[in-house]
Amino acid sequence: MTSITHTSFYNITCKVCVFVRDVVKSFFVKVIEMGEVAGRARAARELANMGRLEEAKQLMLRKDLKDE
Repeated sequence: MTSITHTSFYNITCKVCVFVRDVVKSFFVKVIEMGEVAGRARAARELANMGRLEEAKQLMLRKDLKDE
């Protein structure tokens, strides 16, 4: 029976920590993206309610808003 050395044990736990970190990070990124989409949809609805249909359409069809 072989014993697990400190280095190999650290490498195993380190890989688990990295995996968990990546999963949690991607989860939060997706939550933020969903919030942005919901906010954009709400803004487009308000624009449409005010009669600004063209602006609402542009807001919903545009993927990147980094130009502004």
